[in-house]
Amino acid sequence: MATAQTVAQDATEDISALIREGRMPAPLLMARDPLDELVDRVRPVASAAVDALQVAAALEADGVTDRSARVQYGYPDVFALAAEVHRRAGQARSSSAPVRRMARRWLAELRDIGHGLLYLLPAAVFPAVLAVLGHRSLLLGLLVAGAIGWVWAGAAAWLAYRLLGRGHPGGAGRMLRWLALAGLPVTATAVTGIVTTTHAGYGLVALSVGQMAYQMASNILVFYRREGLLFLSMLPAVLVGIAYTIKGPALLPWAIGVGIASTILAFTVALGQTTGRKAISETRMRDGLRGELRMLGPVMLYTALSAVYLLQAQAPYILGRFDIAVAVVPLLLGMGVVEWRARRFGEQARVLLRRVQYPAQFVPRIWLLLIGGLLVCVTSVALLAVAVFYVLRSSQKLGPASVVMASACAVLAGAYFLGFLLANMGRYGWLCWSLALCVAVHVAVGVGARWTPWQLSPLVDTSVFLGSTLLLVVLFLFALGERLGEVRCHR
Repeated sequence: MATAQTVAQDATEDISALIREGRMPAPLLMARDPLDELVDRVRPVASAAVDALQVAAALEADGVTDRSARVQYGYPDVFALAAEVHRRAGQARSSSAPVRRMARRWLAELRDIGHGLLYLLPAAVFPAVLAVLGHRSLLLGLLVAGAIGWVWAGAAAWLAYRLLGRGHPGGAGRMLRWLALAGLPVTATAVTGIVTTTHAGYGLVALSVGQMAYQMASNILVFYRREGLLFLSMLPAVLVGIAYTIKGPALLPWAIGVGIASTILAFTVALGQTTGRKAISETRMRDGLRGELRMLGPVMLYTALSAVYLLQAQAPYILGRFDIAVAVVPLLLGMGVVEWRARRFGEQARVLLRRVQYPAQFVPRIWLLLIGGLLVCVTSVALLAVAVFYVLRSSQKLGPASVVMASACAVLAGAYFLGFLLANMGRYGWLCWSLALCVAVHVAVGVGARWTPWQLSPLVDTSVFLGSTLLLVVLFLFALGERLGEVRCHR
């Protein structure tokens, strides 16, 4: 077996040499995958690259553009092409490479799954913040800064990925850096207006700015696959926050001070990652964004509607019904699983394209992949909800409304998974009106209940939210059904 592998590898290298020298017979040259030629051309760089971002920079320097990635190789942008080149280049290493590659793949997947935990790291400091600002300010800070940060970070990441895909890694870094810095005064201005109208304390401004700083820091470090730096930066705040919860008021100044210091450290480290990434052949940022900004509005609208849909369902229970409000925690923890399954779906779809020959084989298998990913997302969040409720069973009275809200959040994880796939297909119009409809359904029931003699109970309200979430999944599945079987959507 080893001899056969050696002969096959030698033959492959001979063929590659013939192609580079222009002496490959025409029939064989026509039969070869053009992507293999590209891999051979950049193999020295791609084999030594740490991640796909470095390969993307090499491809851009080699003259590969976003357009040539689509037209010549069938990938949506340079970044997606670089990921495949990086993967294929690794396959030509020594016999121990598959073991190392498998280990790296599992580490990368665990890193994706762990994103949900990273999103919740600041929650360790919330008890100390609550003691200083009170319930009302904490609630307003979570809702307002959470909504602004959700939209702002989503727009920043989308613009950065578009610039990276068009061969502007330096422009992507500058975009992330500028928007991260600009997000702080924008949040401060918006929250100051809320403080003056609601007469909340000005500590709310500091809380909201800190929350925006952490959200942009996590956005940047996840973009550059530096999640470990984010975790290490926030680890002191997490440890001191937990210690305050156990020991009590004596550690309150430490919890607040270390929380602020850790947030500043994470933000500074993130800004540092955005520098020094300009490619040699990189043109102006304006050129990289030409033709892309028309989609920015739909992207921001979809992100805003996603935030509104979840926050408006949670807002009534954050202060009065902790058992219902805490049901969102499993969803936040499970978002890493959702991101992982969405990325794996794209990889598995491309592998499936190479294994099948006819559409009749492709369509049922791609649907099986979709349903499998959907079930993994829903089941993961449901199991996390069981774990959270098990921990809280002795300190909180868990009623039917808690279970219904947890079920709705589990279904919403599946909806987010489908939403990622639709966004990759560019179907932002369908995403926006579907979310708007489901928000309207939930809000309309609440408003309508005010005109009736019966008060809307938490059980009825959470049941309506569960129903609207199921409707959202159905709408997203219908939209995917129109495109899922098209090969061009998975190249």
